[in-house]
Amino acid sequence: MFRTALNPLLFLLLAALPLPLSAETGLPLRVTGPDRTVTLFDLEALDALPQESFVTGTIWTDGQAQFSGVPLAALLDRTGIAGMADQVELVALNDYRIEIPVAEIDPNAPIIATRVDGRAMPVREKGPFWLVYPYDRDSRYRTETTFARSIWQLTQVNAAR
Repeated sequence: MFRTALNPLLFLLLAALPLPLSAETGLPLRVTGPDRTVTLFDLEALDALPQESFVTGTIWTDGQAQFSGVPLAALLDRTGIAGMADQVELVALNDYRIEIPVAEIDPNAPIIATRVDGRAMPVREKGPFWLVYPYDRDSRYRTETTFARSIWQLTQVNAAR
């Protein structure tokens, strides 16, 4: 009798657990343009856009790593946000939100990193997408503002006014 009562309880507990998310599960990046058009980008779609790669250290990782992905500017161009919005809002899986003035986005930095050292990033390792600057390239990328904008577990990019 005890065994019968335990099985339904165990089933309910296990059913309530969230499924693990990773870059391999296809968690898309949701981009909302100024006209409220939503475009979903999976890893393959992001890989089809122009790519940038650089080696840099971060305050969140040990040593140097190679980050590769699509420049944020290229994504904004592709979705019509560039030239139509003054700011862009980025949202993480945990609902952390930041805004970046579009005028402060360089053609090649920051990037929406899709890989670190050639490997897709699971959620547990700041993936599947991470906004990364080439911190070691220029001191302007090593400020509190830039660090606060370096959002990981990125799930949304939204046009903002």
